[in-house]
Amino acid sequence: MRVLFDHSVFSLQEHGGISRYFRELVAGLVGLDDVRPRIVAPLHVSRVLRNSSLPVTGLYMPRIGGTHRLRQAVNNLLSPLAVQGFAPDIVHHTYYLARLRLPARCRRVVTVFDMIHERFPGLMAPGEEIVARAKRDCVRRADHVICISRQTRDDLVEILGIAPKKTSVVYLASSLGHTATESVRPLARRPYLLYVGERRGPKNFDRMLEAYGRSRLLPADVQLACFGGPPFSAGERQRMRELGCGPGQVVRLGGGDAELEWLYRHAVALVYPSLYEGFGLPLLEAMACDCPVLCSGVSSMPEIAGDAAWYFDPARVDDMMQAMEGIVTLPEKRTELIRSGRRRVARFSWQRCVEETMGVYRQCLP
Repeated sequence: MRVLFDHSVFSLQEHGGISRYFRELVAGLVGLDDVRPRIVAPLHVSRVLRNSSLPVTGLYMPRIGGTHRLRQAVNNLLSPLAVQGFAPDIVHHTYYLARLRLPARCRRVVTVFDMIHERFPGLMAPGEEIVARAKRDCVRRADHVICISRQTRDDLVEILGIAPKKTSVVYLASSLGHTATESVRPLARRPYLLYVGERRGPKNFDRMLEAYGRSRLLPADVQLACFGGPPFSAGERQRMRELGCGPGQVVRLGGGDAELEWLYRHAVALVYPSLYEGFGLPLLEAMACDCPVLCSGVSSMPEIAGDAAWYFDPARVDDMMQAMEGIVTLPEKRTELIRSGRRRVARFSWQRCVEETMGVYRQCLP
């Protein structure tokens, strides 16, 4: 069986959860006797692929702002040339924007990660409406749709009217928990709560910042460390000043897997205040690194975290503040969440993800 992975996400994303998922999936497929995977991304910006041993056809180019549509168009033109002689049985779309001409016998599979654009259209940045249209078209053309949670599948069926029998739920897993961190210089000197990922839109970062800043306990003794995402905007810095957050109380950090794992392992807790998640990969990453999880009790998050999280209402600042203060002042609760997290994360593995994905591929073929 030949499986082609298109360029779509690798034309958009330098690194991130979706790229990590496809890296783990392709790496698992490489080890199987009856499948030949290949990633075709003629011009990509992916650091995940740049120094990878995965079967990749394509060249890395540094990301230049505002050129993602041009890269998608160029890759759509070059991909048929790059795939000559491969004759895929399956094409697995890595996102929704690639437009490939494929043999009639080739089956299409697409993974849907969330329905955020459809659930929260008013919170999307200008231009992101194209993602919702492209997703709808890609899903309707697909022979089968993989959803990364039951929540995502339920939303997909409800919003786009996709037949449930055309879908399968395949869970993700954590890639962290075994990264060497001995060489990482200390990234924090004070106790800190950790926030991971983008901060805009449904991520609900503004409410979390307010909960932190309004607390009479937290800012004096505990930092808020934010990993990833762009530098703080002028609006975010202004809001910190309004809340009385002094220099060094809210910090932004960056780096790779080793730095992220270090931050998980040394944090008081991960705080994940999102209004909606299709999965919430940082929840599992934190559990794999013995980091307690505080998160919203909505969408897929209870499905993924189970009994291994302290849940709060993401619309209530006081509820979020109570959880953040509680994890700082109740060491026995922190110990309990770490123990529960170890049990919970053991239920998710990339091996299982690969096996179940192979089941989808076989189901699609005649």
